[in-house]
Amino acid sequence: MTEEQEWASLLSEVFDRLTTKHAAITYEFKDLVVAGEKKGPSGPIPTGKVTLNGKLTISTSK
Repeated sequence: MTEEQEWASLLSEVFDRLTTKHAAITYEFKDLVVAGEKKGPSGPIPTGKVTLNGKLTISTSK
């Protein structure tokens, strides 16, 4: 398992536990850059970039 997969698994577990307890989770982003790339014959090829600013709140009802 790669480090990215380990972090994704850990975050998924935390999110599941918090939402089963009816918690609200707020993520605040300031200049978060998400960039992608894929393998090309002569090295990585950039596929795009997104910059996120703002808040995302996820909540569950009782």
